[in-house]
Amino acid sequence: MKQSEGKIFNLKPEMTLAMKLAASFAITYYGLLLAFEIVTVVFRRYYFDALYINQEELTLNSKDFIYQIIQLALSALLVFSLIQIFRKKVYGKAFFVSGTLILIVFQFIASGPIPILKYILEVLMLLIIAPLRVKKKIRVKDGKLQIEEVETPQEPQEPQEKEKP
Repeated sequence: MKQSEGKIFNLKPEMTLAMKLAASFAITYYGLLLAFEIVTVVFRRYYFDALYINQEELTLNSKDFIYQIIQLALSALLVFSLIQIFRKKVYGKAFFVSGTLILIVFQFIASGPIPILKYILEVLMLLIIAPLRVKKKIRVKDGKLQIEEVETPQEPQEPQEKEKP
């Protein structure tokens, strides 16, 4: 008897309470970060003059402006991916995981390891939102691989009331 082999992971996201809370916080966090980056791109001259206290003209080819545009694009990707997670799309988690990892590496390169709290916060959001549910287990019995279905716990349904005559 040959067992049909399917996908091992359930890619369609099922929103647990912890995932809903973390995704709600993440969309607020990355949404505010996106709003800040839009404001700094629009008012970049005033922002950089106040931050670096130098009167040098910023050009579109400057390193700082390119960093801003890259971070703006990554934040927009993260907000988009979180919206897709709430819409329960399959590719939402993939975009979120890859975008978060790229953003963490980019921030580490751009600003260094000093603000460690933001890295910890982003990694915690990633660890809570990213896990996939397992549909099948792979076991080794008597030297052979066996694939078994994993039972998913059903949500308790509300009892239906009987109609009174």
